[in-house]
Amino acid sequence: MKGKKNILKLSALCFMALLAAAGCSDQGLTSTVTYNMTIKPILTVNCFPCHQSASVSGGVTLDTYEGVKEAVENTKLVNAINQNAGYSPMPQAADKLSQTDIDKIQEWIRNGSYETPAIPDVFIQPYKSCQAPASTDNLSSDDNLVCTNVAISGSTEEGRSFIDYETCDVVLSQRPYWKKAPYNDVNPSDPRLNDKEFMAELEWINSQVRASGCICCHDTKSSGRQAAVWDVSAQGIWTDMPSDQGIAILSGKVSSAILGKFTAEDNNGFSRDSIGFPTTDVARVQAFFNKELERRSVTDEDIAAMPVFGSFLVDIIEKPPVSCTSSEGIKADGKIYWQRSEARYIYVKEEGSENPGVPPSNDNPEGVLWRLDVLANKKALMPGVEYGDIPEGTYQVTPSDSSTPPELESGKKYHLYVLKDILQPACNCIFTAP
Repeated sequence: MKGKKNILKLSALCFMALLAAAGCSDQGLTSTVTYNMTIKPILTVNCFPCHQSASVSGGVTLDTYEGVKEAVENTKLVNAINQNAGYSPMPQAADKLSQTDIDKIQEWIRNGSYETPAIPDVFIQPYKSCQAPASTDNLSSDDNLVCTNVAISGSTEEGRSFIDYETCDVVLSQRPYWKKAPYNDVNPSDPRLNDKEFMAELEWINSQVRASGCICCHDTKSSGRQAAVWDVSAQGIWTDMPSDQGIAILSGKVSSAILGKFTAEDNNGFSRDSIGFPTTDVARVQAFFNKELERRSVTDEDIAAMPVFGSFLVDIIEKPPVSCTSSEGIKADGKIYWQRSEARYIYVKEEGSENPGVPPSNDNPEGVLWRLDVLANKKALMPGVEYGDIPEGTYQVTPSDSSTPPELESGKKYHLYVLKDILQPACNCIFTAP
């Protein structure tokens, strides 16, 4: 438990972020149907134009989970999409849903619980959610959809607020939040408060933060919880709050890349390749926080002397494997064994390949032959999983096309890496294939 507490503490600075555990990622769609990842996108494209809260048609609302559940329970949804007699065929004035989409909806309904909540304290993998523009949102949208990566490093569209499109529940499952007081107080009479140019730039910075999952930890007003270290809703100038190293991280002079990122192309144009939170204008953010470093008289020499960010995470990720014991590895029966009990992630890798790190960018390194994840609402696996098998409640990430993983070469060494949860190794060893 001590290691887990350390993870919680270190990642308290929410602008650097994703420590993961099984769930709803895109790779899971091939084997598991969930509401957020499978059903909601189908309804968004085909049903939201007529069946949203702002313009209800036929008394059916499908842009909320509660409305969908009601339509399932009174059988209107399944009968309408199958265009059964006695029901208005849906979608109206459009082609019938593909049989694949109908089958997904019916499979989801047959599962009974519709959307089983995640197990408490289990990390939910990042996923993309698409919704109609919020009623409080006066921005236009080309396709009437706003798509958001649900993760700390994920962002909604520029000018919008992350919290208008997703709750912070999933983000907080990724363990970013720690109730931590600011390092420095805010000066209520700071002369910069009267500097219109500075305040306009600060407000732009705030809008960038609010568009990302960082809002869940760094905006008391929006999240309803005490912000961790810095708070964009604070009275005064919040950039006083972080430590010198915190500002260096925000500026990108101290790297937080170990915590993962999305590509700008897949994140509504927001990038955190070289700074501490996602932004559509990296150079502009760097310039703003570099000025703050200058104001604090923090030199490049001072920054060079700062400790490596996330050093204990580096220790976990870069820890070399040991030789598997006689009770570990893949045995002649084709099953995978590890000494410690439960696991949510299983990696079989080439010897010498890197260990997995933090999603969405660092958790599937080159050299992975087979990766199996457990969904966030399913129980963890026990030793004895067959190599290449996909038990109920799990999904195969690698190979990504759901094909059978490559056969292991007898007498060759391979690397078994098993995680109880993201960054919580249960087994890290080299075995020889039987």
